[in-house]
Amino acid sequence: MKYGDLIQFEPIESVVQLRNADQLDSAKQLVQTYVISDDMAEKLTSLVIPDLQFDAPSDNKGLMVVGNYGTGKSHLMSVVSALAEDPSCLPLVRHPSVREAAQRIAGKFKVIRTEIGAVTMSLRDILTAELEEHLSKLGISYDFPPASTIPNNKRAFEQMMALFHQRFPDQGLLVVVDELLDYLRSRKDQELVLDLAFLREIGEVCKDLRFRFIAGIQEAIFDSPRFSFVAESVRRVKDRFEQILIERADVKFVVAERLLRKSPSQQAHIRDYLLPFARFYGNMNERMDEFVRLFPVHPDYIDTFQRVTVVEKREVLKSLSIAMRKKLNDELPANEPGLIAYDTYWNTLRENPSFRAVPDIRAVIECSQVLESRVDAAFPNKLFKPMARRIIQALSVHRLTTGDIHIPVGPTAAELRDTLCLYQPEVAELGGDGAADLLTTVENVLSQIKSTVSGQFISQNADNGQVYLDLKKTEDYDALIEKRAESLDSTQLDRYYYEALKRVMECTDQTYVSGYKIWEHELEWIERKVGRRGYLFFGAPNERSTAAPPRDFYLYFLQPFDPPRYQDEKKKDEVFFRLSLSGGDDTFRTILRNYAAAVNLGSTSSGNAKETYERKGAAFLRDLVKWLQEHMTSAFEVTYQGKSKPLLAWVKGKPVGAGGRINVRDVVNMVGSVCLAPHFE
Repeated sequence: MKYGDLIQFEPIESVVQLRNADQLDSAKQLVQTYVISDDMAEKLTSLVIPDLQFDAPSDNKGLMVVGNYGTGKSHLMSVVSALAEDPSCLPLVRHPSVREAAQRIAGKFKVIRTEIGAVTMSLRDILTAELEEHLSKLGISYDFPPASTIPNNKRAFEQMMALFHQRFPDQGLLVVVDELLDYLRSRKDQELVLDLAFLREIGEVCKDLRFRFIAGIQEAIFDSPRFSFVAESVRRVKDRFEQILIERADVKFVVAERLLRKSPSQQAHIRDYLLPFARFYGNMNERMDEFVRLFPVHPDYIDTFQRVTVVEKREVLKSLSIAMRKKLNDELPANEPGLIAYDTYWNTLRENPSFRAVPDIRAVIECSQVLESRVDAAFPNKLFKPMARRIIQALSVHRLTTGDIHIPVGPTAAELRDTLCLYQPEVAELGGDGAADLLTTVENVLSQIKSTVSGQFISQNADNGQVYLDLKKTEDYDALIEKRAESLDSTQLDRYYYEALKRVMECTDQTYVSGYKIWEHELEWIERKVGRRGYLFFGAPNERSTAAPPRDFYLYFLQPFDPPRYQDEKKKDEVFFRLSLSGGDDTFRTILRNYAAAVNLGSTSSGNAKETYERKGAAFLRDLVKWLQEHMTSAFEVTYQGKSKPLLAWVKGKPVGAGGRINVRDVVNMVGSVCLAPHFE
């Protein structure tokens, strides 16, 4: 079965211009093709039409249609103005409740439509010039008096409407203006104050005259911080205008009901097709109705697209139309959901030459190209290479949704799985939790991507798991640390192990003998509650300096990776601590290697690289200390007079805090005291 068999495709590739509705045939086409959601129908029947009508007394106000580019703002204003101008458009309205309510305004207005361009005229001059020109075409001659000669504009509008009603006694006059916000943004402070005052007067005359005004704007100026410096003027305008907000849900409704309309049987077929895949995603089951209505477009495509800062939002319908047209004759894939997700928009973005002129966009494109070329050339698992490319392209699109291309924000692995509907048929064969297994696969692919590119240009936030393109990450310090860690020998690992041990044993004072890791140490003779003085030494007895005078005891920490040859003379004043890493947990080895590598690289680097290695080394050291605190009681073996036992076995019945973080020095002291108790007698 082909995609074209499951949808009734109606492309939306042209941008609606408000002035198109001046021609009756075009107006009828616009009314006929405008799909109306229940939410929009509610706004039209309870707010727009009651505000436009003049048969019943009402507190009529001006109207502002608020919607970003591509949300259908101009289309909506064209439809409303067409209905107000010509009753023959009424039967073409798709929504029955709107069709019925619109009878109150159908054909009851003469309509003036205009768009404000890049001009420096005042708003008053623009609108009065338009009114004078269009009224003259209707056989009405009226000239607005100069603004410098009148105290307000209301009297001028009253005179104009009086002349209008002499010619059209039963009709009202509707003025519809598009692109008002762009014009207001261009105005200087004092000019803007006058423009807003004139706008307020227009809203006020709507109450007492059969004059109506509709303006199209991209954002609600009443709540916009851009106009905070004229907040009082804006507040006065707000009192005389109603806002009609076009929501993102309305855009999805247009996509579902016009671009991708489906019959009930087609919807049933799509539902049956998607259901087997639902268990692999976090919320597809719960959103199945939305997935079916928008199929084959992923519902999150539109949400992500409208956050891309570099494209006009009006492009969303055009882009989807082009993408859908290419798929109509394609067979529906049997081994994947077959959805159009936001990663597919990356090709459109990077192939647009105008974007390369913008430094930030060019940087993202070049970064993405490097990642894709390396994955194409060296990705270790060919089976997962298509998923890897999709992830890179999705991260590239997402990088352009954040405003600042360097901010450490991106999708998590779970979000990539769900918003792209990534899929791998082999996951289904695992037989476990589908969503969890697929998430593991996505995480593995992400890890392989980072490994393939040596960590360049891609980072992951350790706190929240978000993955993002990191354009500043031309040096991959993590990869360099891992590479250096592989070449470290056992002697070096022992040296850095002792650095961590110094931290947990709180060896903050100077060594007793220069050049040797030996410190004075004191243990409590538990039976007598008195202290006994001895030495703590990192190494074996035959490595210890003989310069230190004899004391009561010696605590030795032996090298775990390259243990020296020595003879245990089973002396009663010697206790040996040995880290045992014979188990299957390589966590300690990995952390230690990374710590050693970071410190080693930091010692031969300078500037930012040195600071980075030192910062990472400090973090690895904290992890080592934490590991020792949590595993001290289970990971160490203690030998006394030739007898070796796990650390805990020496202190049975003693409170050493097993199972959580402990004070390593206290545990070592307790074990030493227990072992040496007979010697202290």
